[in-house]
Amino acid sequence: MLSRPDPWLVLGLMMYNFTSFAVTLNELEPGMERLLAPTDCRLRPDIRAMENGDIDLASAEKERLEEKQRAARRDRSKDEEEWSTRWFHLGTNPFTGAEDWLYAGGYFDRKYTDCPNIY
Repeated sequence: MLSRPDPWLVLGLMMYNFTSFAVTLNELEPGMERLLAPTDCRLRPDIRAMENGDIDLASAEKERLEEKQRAARRDRSKDEEEWSTRWFHLGTNPFTGAEDWLYAGGYFDRKYTDCPNIY
């Protein structure tokens, strides 16, 4: 045999052609959940189901989440409540001068008691 594929390539083929680094970005280490905001994307049940190979459950969860988002938007419009981001605001990027989403602070204070239940 002239060559063998790198182990990351084999893993990448099983994980949607992601590199081994990309595969680890969504990984939850033991104890991490208590440090993350309940809105953190690493807690998305649809993504977790997809990563575990359960595509039917992932599809059903994605549909459920999307309907939950639509219902929340309808409720806000009934109450004429304006939605705003919690940890970012639209502003001028000081490095590029372009309009961009800028970190507003607060995420790392870990005060998540008033976060909405989005999942």
